[in-house]
Amino acid sequence: MTNKLEKAKQIIDQYYDRAPHGIFDCKNWGGDDMYTVYASDGLIIDICYRYGYFEVFGLSQDEFLELEKYYNDKE
Repeated sequence: MTNKLEKAKQIIDQYYDRAPHGIFDCKNWGGDDMYTVYASDGLIIDICYRYGYFEVFGLSQDEFLELEKYYNDKE
């Protein structure tokens, strides 16, 4: 069974080309249109196609920091 962090990395890999401009662990305040690309086992990953960024929920702070580094290393 894949843990949440590994699953988040898989989703980032799958959708990175559509969201290369950032990854966040909080909801946007601007009302950007968000689309859920993954929601299972307490992990939710939304994408904003218009501005090209991810929102990720359900990871611990340490897991998110590791995911953020993984995301930034893709640049």
